[in-house]
Amino acid sequence: MKPSARNSTCLLLLAAVMLTAVLFFTLGPGSPDHEARTVTGKAHHENAEQTPAMISPAPGSHYSPPSIEELKSNPHALDPAPLPLAFGAPPFERQGNGTIHKKDVMEMLDALNEEGQETESDLGLLRRTIESYRLIFHQNPVAGENREVVAALTGRNPHRLIFLDPAHPALSAGNELLDRWGTPFRFHPISGSHMEFSSAGPDGAFGTNDDITLEEPELARENS
Repeated sequence: MKPSARNSTCLLLLAAVMLTAVLFFTLGPGSPDHEARTVTGKAHHENAEQTPAMISPAPGSHYSPPSIEELKSNPHALDPAPLPLAFGAPPFERQGNGTIHKKDVMEMLDALNEEGQETESDLGLLRRTIESYRLIFHQNPVAGENREVVAALTGRNPHRLIFLDPAHPALSAGNELLDRWGTPFRFHPISGSHMEFSSAGPDGAFGTNDDITLEEPELARENS
């Protein structure tokens, strides 16, 4: 017996409903796969919001150059930073007035203008003093006038380090460092890391035959 048209229609509708139900439970928002994907995606998004972005510095980079604004407001922005030093340990010695004595250099300069010593030795002591200053500050004292060099060596520097005793007998009333004949030594800066040291000699006048000049070893080799 053949099924009626009404029965056929009902069967088709029932099949469509069943197929829709299967597809819904398999692919719909309530499916386990969909929920897992939703939870995982949400967790990843939340972690991305909670974790700050990290920017790795370039290999070996420890210094950030100053900006144009910093250079305009601070002409010394490019000056090298002083070395980290243990100012509480020898050869440094802290003083009650806030200065720090560089004891090894101060004691070395006790021999400056000593009797029986050649002027070249005096100039050598000055060179070694400036070398000590340069090792700490990475440059010579600013400018090269005798008084300016003396000021830097007697504490007018960023760390208030004293290399030269302010009461040294070779210092004049005008705070200039004098040679053994009473004439101010001449400090001639060649560059930020080289300096020439001169004494006017016994006649006390620069530009004569008895002038005594000591170049730094690097300059002497370059000029030879």
